[in-house]
Amino acid sequence: MKMFKELSLLLLYSILGEGIRMFFHLPVPGSIIGILLLFLSFQTKILKPAAIEDTANFLLNHLTILFVPAGVGLMQYYGAIKYTWPILLGAVVICSLVSLVAVGKTAELVEKIGIKSSERKLRLIEKVESIRGEADDLSAGE
Repeated sequence: MKMFKELSLLLLYSILGEGIRMFFHLPVPGSIIGILLLFLSFQTKILKPAAIEDTANFLLNHLTILFVPAGVGLMQYYGAIKYTWPILLGAVVICSLVSLVAVGKTAELVEKIGIKSSERKLRLIEKVESIRGEADDLSAGE
């Protein structure tokens, strides 16, 4: 029963997103709007992540099964893509490589910023300690 309730919550957000998309004639998929609504609900504490945790973990653990219908549906269009599949495959590979490089470089930049921040923090702590030491020396001498 708990899993049904959690799945109902997820579907409610998806349906709300689809309704907003249709009402405002937005070019964004309704599922994306639903995910944004779910995110906003988490951020505003309207909904706690624990409210959908079990079902979300189940869906994530079985995510690969959800791609099977899309792959089978793609086979319906085999005639349309049989001559262009090398181009499509090349585009997918190139985009994947570009994404990997972008994520890697971003991670390096974030790490470098974190290291500089840590070094700056250590220097400030050393300065504060030296000032405290000088203040202790002055107060001991008085």
